Amino acid sequence: MRLVWLVIAVWGMMGAAFAQSAAAALKNCLPPREMQEAVAAKGVVAPASAVMTARRQVPGADVVRASLCRNSDDLVYVIMVLQKDGRIVQVMIDGSSGRVKSVH
Repeated sequence: MRLVWLVIAVWGMMGAAFAQSAAAALKNCLPPREMQEAVAAKGVVAPASAVMTARRQVPGADVVRASLCRNSDDLVYVIMVLQKDGRIVQVMIDGSSGRVKSVH
């Protein structure tokens, strides 16, 4: 549980630097309290699990932001990662299954 809180804290600190480039992808995102409630209700996978899935999709990249957002009637994690060459990649993870929806 401590790891989840640590990950959430890091996301908050690092997210400000990439807010402008990710603004379009991060519409309708849940505030931290609602994210915690969704995870506690077992409606979505834990944030740490979604981050690990994103890291497997973009090896060697650093996670700079992760948010749980509404996408139509579904909840998805929008995870922004920074590659070594400076490019930002957006990984969308289905909140309920933990499966990758897209990588852009």
